[in-house]
Amino acid sequence: MLFVPRCSGLTADGLVKIIQFLHECKGNLSHVRLHGICKMTNDHLDVIKSLICRSSQQDAQALYYNHRVHEVLNTDDSRPIDVDVCPLCRNVRLVFDCTRKDCREVKDSWTRCRGCFFCVARCETCGRCIDLEELGETGLACSDFLCMDCWLKLPKCSTCNRPYCERHSNLKENLSPSGQFTCQECTAYATSLESLGNGY
Repeated sequence: MLFVPRCSGLTADGLVKIIQFLHECKGNLSHVRLHGICKMTNDHLDVIKSLICRSSQQDAQALYYNHRVHEVLNTDDSRPIDVDVCPLCRNVRLVFDCTRKDCREVKDSWTRCRGCFFCVARCETCGRCIDLEELGETGLACSDFLCMDCWLKLPKCSTCNRPYCERHSNLKENLSPSGQFTCQECTAYATSLESLGNGY
């Protein structure tokens, strides 16, 4: 396995040369992890696929969104190459499949919600696609997105009624024993009002 995601000192051309060299010398490189390599094109990916995927199928396993995909090495991922061409923006990136059963059963819907992080909004908790209407209804106290089902399950700020996703739940302030909390934005707003009131 060659694991070089987010390696800022490595170009896509350099990566192709490395993989060609390893293929010529050893001939048994079966997995590469390279998301985040800058300026990776479909041409680079085609060369890498021709060297890596001779006996494997790239589409053999779906990849479902989870913020941990970006943070740790996923040892359960048996795909030969971790990136693909996003069907929506045509850039080489991690491409996620939808976890929503309805989307997987309807072919046209599945192709619309299969895409990279930048093209398809996904729930931070369950990984399913989120439509624009749902995005407007499920505001969070952090910068991530949640679907309505996951949003309803979380405790909300006692002031603005917005939750933190599980990943940012450590940002809750004034946490009471009963689980009530205030988000950072509401705490900052209350503090600014206090300081304005004290100034008069």
